[in-house]
Amino acid sequence: MSEQPVTVEQPSEEPMTFLDKAAGVFYEPSKVFQSIKSGGLKFADWFVPVLVMAILTSISVYVVNSSPDLRYQTLQIMERSIEKNVSDGKMTAEQAKQAKKVMENNQGTFMEIGIAGAFFGVFIFFFILSSVWLVVGKFALKGVMNYTQAMGVVGLVNWISVVSLVVGIVLMVALSQLNAGLNLGLLSSAGSLTKSHLLLSKIDLFTIWSLVLISIGLGKLSDKKTSQAAVWVFGIWIVWGLFSIFVLGGKVFA
Repeated sequence: MSEQPVTVEQPSEEPMTFLDKAAGVFYEPSKVFQSIKSGGLKFADWFVPVLVMAILTSISVYVVNSSPDLRYQTLQIMERSIEKNVSDGKMTAEQAKQAKKVMENNQGTFMEIGIAGAFFGVFIFFFILSSVWLVVGKFALKGVMNYTQAMGVVGLVNWISVVSLVVGIVLMVALSQLNAGLNLGLLSSAGSLTKSHLLLSKIDLFTIWSLVLISIGLGKLSDKKTSQAAVWVFGIWIVWGLFSIFVLGGKVFA
């Protein structure tokens, strides 16, 4: 009798846990994003990092308003913006005077509004960014992916942003400098409103890291090479960065 070949069943790969995904995005992102594609996404996978990011962003607003040096820099930026409106004819000198007075007398209220705005703003920005990368993955890269998967990519990459924000808060307090971080803006002595300083600030270690991970995630979910996704991801980032600085005047720092 001829021997029948024995088939050995390969054990199915266990789905990654929440902690596996949170840690894995730092050292094995391809595996993490593959797990989203094959095993789906849990609510906590995207909600927890975004929630932590929202809390830390609110804390950063509190830190800025609690530090005399940082609060002074913030007031300077706001006053320069008011003066620019006067020079552009958008505001009269009397209106500017009243605006500065209101600003100085309501710092506590502004801080409370800023904290709440920062918290909810993180969630709003998260959903907008998820929509952007969904469009890129589904139409530009012609992949088969859904909004939940896009949320998974953006949410998990938020763990990098969490580390970035912690480092930023520490540097901001240590250096008494707004928008401090691991970026080339630290090498510039220019004021935080100048276009050259804003351009240098865009070249940030954690931002580049996050964009690379977004490229890996979109590439994995759309069955395309990471390099193909990176062209779109970095291209959009560059265009938006230039637009926010030269058109919006640096009022949007994302």
